[in-house]
Amino acid sequence: MKIKFLSAGVLRELTWLVTTLWLALFLGWLVGDIWLALIFYFCFYVARQILSMRKFELWLKGDGSVHYPPTSGLWAEVGHLVSRKQRSLEKHADIQLYKSEQFKAAAMALDDAIISVGEKRQVEWFNQSAEQKLKLSHADIGMKLEYHLRISEFIQYLHDENYEQPLILKSLQGIPRTFSVEVSNYYKQHKLIIFKDIHELYNSAQIRKDFIANASHELRTPLTVIRGYVETMIDMEANEGRWQMPLEQMHQQSLRMQSLLNELLSLSALESEALVGKPEKINVSELLASLTLSSEQLSSGQHQFNFDIEESLFVEGFKTPLVSVFTNLISNAVRYSPNGGNIAIRLYLKKGMVNFEVQDWGMGIAQEHLARLTERFYRIDDARSRDTGGTGLGLAIVKHILERHGTSLNVSSQYGVGSVFSCQLTAA
Repeated sequence: MKIKFLSAGVLRELTWLVTTLWLALFLGWLVGDIWLALIFYFCFYVARQILSMRKFELWLKGDGSVHYPPTSGLWAEVGHLVSRKQRSLEKHADIQLYKSEQFKAAAMALDDAIISVGEKRQVEWFNQSAEQKLKLSHADIGMKLEYHLRISEFIQYLHDENYEQPLILKSLQGIPRTFSVEVSNYYKQHKLIIFKDIHELYNSAQIRKDFIANASHELRTPLTVIRGYVETMIDMEANEGRWQMPLEQMHQQSLRMQSLLNELLSLSALESEALVGKPEKINVSELLASLTLSSEQLSSGQHQFNFDIEESLFVEGFKTPLVSVFTNLISNAVRYSPNGGNIAIRLYLKKGMVNFEVQDWGMGIAQEHLARLTERFYRIDDARSRDTGGTGLGLAIVKHILERHGTSLNVSSQYGVGSVFSCQLTAA
């Protein structure tokens, strides 16, 4: 009966061991000294195993003079298993090498300049586009990248190790084109640096921004004239009667257009350049408290406000833009809350951060709209936005201002229940 848990090689080794042991005992019986025969057999068996181990070691090292593994016995089984594992590893290595070569070939074909740097920012590998656009050569491999790309903004960007936003370079190695630099960490401290040529895209966006800014600026003067004449005509007693309502509607729409143009100009300025001047230490508690009256006036007494403002909270920032953030978020809550609804405005300190929250119990926002709320002119309900005077630019302005202050707008909402708009500012 075959023993299931023993391999063929082990069984052959046991067969050889039993056979030779019986032969040694038989020879010992013939010479009349069985113990001497056993001692001799033991020495022979140990020597045989040591010799097999030595041959096995030389075979593993790749010694061509050793014809191994043997064709039978325990070491034949071990050699067979090792050979099979080695073939499997070689096959796996070939697959990985093929994938690696395939990735390198694909990277070489890309128009973006790609560079891989090590833990000390030394160049390890780069594609053909990097060789052409950045003027890299094989002599640069092993050298620090900043020794070759002596661009102060790029060097500072690498040292800061804050890669959430790409770096925009207006020129690169003498090429007067706009490039976007993106850095990704991989495998410990290694980095993959991608230089994308975004010159056409950047110019198109700049032209669009300039057009909006110029058009908005040019429209302000004629709109001011029209609004002035409409207001004069409303005040004239002769126009009381059937012309009164059309004139008031014209005045209301002119005010809405004026608000839209102002917000377009503000947004264009925020998108094209950073906030200028030195940030100041602002008492946001006092700032927000000063907005309580204007908030109630905006509501025209139709909503119940609950202000929960901690005293003496300060942040480093720009006062006028922060007023715009607070005002936009509060006016949004008023605009999308039903008459008689509650609006909570909170300001508190938590873990070194000044938290500002505006909560309403209005119509709420469906989940599919949340990701696009800060896009320009994006409206959930166009008809309601027009009725309430919304321009679709308020949250876009809030987003850009908060980004200039190193933070972002957080929105949590449930349709039919209400919404919470919040942001965190570093306490000063």
